[in-house]
Amino acid sequence: MLINLPKNIVKYLVDELPPFTGILIFKTDAESNIIDFHGSYKEYLTEKPEIGKPIHDYVAAVHSMIPPVISPMVLNKIQTKDSKYSDIHIIKESENEYWLLLNDQSREAESIREILQKINEYKYYNESGLSLNNEKTLNALEVFDYLILKIQNDKEAEINGKVPSWLKLLKPNLSKNKNIYFTEVFPYLEVFMFEANEFWAKKENGKLKSGIWSETLENGNEILLTAYAVTHNLEKYILISPLEDKIDSEQMALQMAREQKLAYEKLEKAEQKLKTLLEYKDKFVSIVSHDLRSPVAAVLGIAEMLINDDEELSKLDEFYREMILSIKDEMLRLLDYNDKLYHWSNLELGNFEIVKTETSLKKIITTAHRTAEKKLKLKNISFSTNLNTDVKVNVDLTLFLQVLNNLMANAIKFTPENGEISINVNTDNKIQIAVIDSGVGMPKEVSENIFSGFSRNSTIGTGGEKGTGLGLGIVKKIIDAHGFAIHVESEPGKGSKFIISL
Repeated sequence: MLINLPKNIVKYLVDELPPFTGILIFKTDAESNIIDFHGSYKEYLTEKPEIGKPIHDYVAAVHSMIPPVISPMVLNKIQTKDSKYSDIHIIKESENEYWLLLNDQSREAESIREILQKINEYKYYNESGLSLNNEKTLNALEVFDYLILKIQNDKEAEINGKVPSWLKLLKPNLSKNKNIYFTEVFPYLEVFMFEANEFWAKKENGKLKSGIWSETLENGNEILLTAYAVTHNLEKYILISPLEDKIDSEQMALQMAREQKLAYEKLEKAEQKLKTLLEYKDKFVSIVSHDLRSPVAAVLGIAEMLINDDEELSKLDEFYREMILSIKDEMLRLLDYNDKLYHWSNLELGNFEIVKTETSLKKIITTAHRTAEKKLKLKNISFSTNLNTDVKVNVDLTLFLQVLNNLMANAIKFTPENGEISINVNTDNKIQIAVIDSGVGMPKEVSENIFSGFSRNSTIGTGGEKGTGLGLGIVKKIIDAHGFAIHVESEPGKGSKFIISL
């Protein structure tokens, strides 16, 4: 018999189903019609199969299962004749050739689910309303208690077909044709999705099998599950199947430990790869921002020269004078962004060293005020400080001055014309420096994440100022490097107070 079988089927028999004696083998076309069969049909069926007839005329359980959505597909402990139970393996040979291997499991089939009993009655298909369209294989999987998830993105999926009975016990509120956050329902799948996305990206036929994990039902019982990542009709699916109840506990523990170890190893590799990519990114940003400074400064210098040349400027009409002024403003903004980006990348890479010296705090505040003076005058914002007697602080002068410069720039940005900004110092218990403005303030959800780092969508200031989204992230990095602390107190319409605790 074996000489008539393809090599890959023989290999599957030897590798997966030893010993292969006593197995009934069918070959069918894509329409489930029998092309040939090998083995003793009397052991499995009540009548002799007829070439050309559908295989499900003799084995009702495989109705609508050809072509299989995954190959090989294994249906466990299916009743085929009176007390005869078989594992059925469905294997794709080509687009129009499929093999079914029936392996006797009668001695192991001490119990079988009620739904599998009904499969053997053809009327089941009328009762269940299974459609025979191009989704027929997926629909047929409902019979075997599969949960069919059509993937929308890395977190969301749509439940296709019936909600299996075990899922109703696990999550009673879930329903079909409804998007769910499947990684929240099955946290185990969050790790599996790394592999699944790689599998789908290859656009190969076949399946990717997950490990085994357990879930606790509402009644307190545990259910063991496994998942498959498959592609069907160009769509991505996760198929989740319950395992047989009777699994050796020691074997199960070893399997879960093995899977957990593999998951940790994959996460460690992913983390290492991510760290390398982030390091490359930061180095790239540092190099680019450094090299951009020269051409930006050159353009800014030309704009300054044209603006200061009254004779040449008088020859231009109003439109072109405005254009030159606009070029200067945008180049100044780009230079500021470039400097912040350069500082940010160096802070991220750790390319700096804190060199603390005892420094006059009054001198630092005076320098920060002088730096911001031009912008303060443009919006007619008053500035004050309560520091009358000098206080010595142990800081890195250059970096700490950058902190105050960034906080002052932020305060000016969000303070309307004729507003007020102050830098107040409190030395009661420990030194606290507060940058206070009378600006627009911010809601709690914004203030809680204000120091999180780079912000893609920087808020426009009260005078139309555009920001970089980097300033406060740089502040937090420098404050942390000093071993200090910073927090913000703010309410919408009541201004903001940034407090540094030394």
